[in-house]
Amino acid sequence: MVNKRIFCHADLQDLQLRSDRRMFLKLVSLESVRIATDSYALLRTLVERKYWRCPQIDLLLFVATVAFELLNLSSLLEEATLGKGLPEALVIMKNSGMVLERLGKEAKKHLGEDAFLAKVEAVGGVLKCNADHVLKGTHDFAWFQSCLPGLLEGIGVLLSTQVYFPDY
Repeated sequence: MVNKRIFCHADLQDLQLRSDRRMFLKLVSLESVRIATDSYALLRTLVERKYWRCPQIDLLLFVATVAFELLNLSSLLEEATLGKGLPEALVIMKNSGMVLERLGKEAKKHLGEDAFLAKVEAVGGVLKCNADHVLKGTHDFAWFQSCLPGLLEGIGVLLSTQVYFPDY
């Protein structure tokens, strides 16, 4: 059996040409959360088609799910900054905030305390709370729009965070 350590998305891409029958893949790191959705899709295809093993694939799925939520939120918040579709997007933003908050809490149960997970949970909580204030009429859209630069910055920081996988 061939053992291969993965340090970036390019390492996964290089594996597409390999024809090894048995391979054990160990995720060490990814360059950023932003690339996790593409990395997961590629790794899943490799593992399924070639019958390779990778014990961290579920952790990569978690990171890919967080990345997916953050990328969608980023697009919605950019539109909201421009004043487009804000009322319709508020419910979606609140739900995404709840998803991020829950993902952070659930992952902590399995992985323990982690700065990245704490930030995911915090960004989710702030987004949920802010959207809820507007939906309940406590604050107006202008107030929500004034909060967007900080939220976008937080999402950008999370998306650019390098990912390190625990050693199994």
